[in-house]
Amino acid sequence: MTEVSCRSMHDVVAFAISREEKARDFYRDCANSATNKGIKEFFREMAEEESRHRQLLADLDLSAEKPFSDLDEHGNVRDLHLSDFMIDVRFSPDIGYQEALAMAMKKEEKAHAFYEAWKGRCASEKSEKLFSFLAEEELRHKRRLEEIYDSEILQEG
Repeated sequence: MTEVSCRSMHDVVAFAISREEKARDFYRDCANSATNKGIKEFFREMAEEESRHRQLLADLDLSAEKPFSDLDEHGNVRDLHLSDFMIDVRFSPDIGYQEALAMAMKKEEKAHAFYEAWKGRCASEKSEKLFSFLAEEELRHKRRLEEIYDSEILQEG
């Protein structure tokens, strides 16, 4: 796994962009390989979300005194912890909706944990703010997926 360089904010942002691109590419590959039309659309939407994150990072003005002032301050997102009780699901072209949701939740859970772990590793307040924002965004994605899973899978059963 590539490590974050804390030498500069440009390094930190470039690393975060790279992670968002990998996530986007993963979801695009899933969308291209999935056989079910609805599953294809689900993965396309996930890829678009990762693309929006990538663009948000690319648009940051790191020369500004407060480069993250444009980042939304959402407050704390409550984690439903549904994915804590799930096993990792591997993609297959005929993956079902429940499995696709579980796979995506686990990916978002891992991304959140990754950014959380990096919050205190770089010595700058700016990098900590960036990692906090990214961790919260991943948790927000996970929460949205958990809400869908709860309403469309658990409540249906």
